[in-house]
Amino acid sequence: MIYALIFFAKLLEVAVTTVRVVLTARGNRKVASLLAAVEVTIWIIVISTVLDGLKEDPLRAVAFGLAFVVGIFLGIMLEDKLALGLAQIEIIAGFDEAKKITNKLRENGYGATTYDCEGLEGKKLSIELKIRRKDIPVTMKLLKEHENLFVTVMDIRKLSRGKIERRILK
Repeated sequence: MIYALIFFAKLLEVAVTTVRVVLTARGNRKVASLLAAVEVTIWIIVISTVLDGLKEDPLRAVAFGLAFVVGIFLGIMLEDKLALGLAQIEIIAGFDEAKKITNKLRENGYGATTYDCEGLEGKKLSIELKIRRKDIPVTMKLLKEHENLFVTVMDIRKLSRGKIERRILK
């Protein structure tokens, strides 16, 4: 029973840590600070439980180590599911195709900014979107029916001005 307690408590602590680190990197100070309080509380309980009986029961350290590995994996999966934060998508396409895509995106409520650019095969148009990370899959689905696109997705730390209105319902 003590192994399960150590394993699941450490698993939870590492998953919380992983999410906290991502939120910290994205500048979400308030939630990251709250998660840090939860994280350190769990850590103190777990480490004291492991160290308290470690000499007589070294398998406590094994449970601790395994939970650390699984907790990182789980934390990354959890953060991907939460998809907190913002993203920037840039789409580069031939001029005529890009105009069709821009109109389609705007009809669907996206704020799309376009820039003229030039590629190896001539004039192109760059379309830039700022969206919530949760909206990336739906946005990519809208783009799938168009060919010969160059699409990049980047995380945005934060907006200094303005806001993102669009909310895509699945």
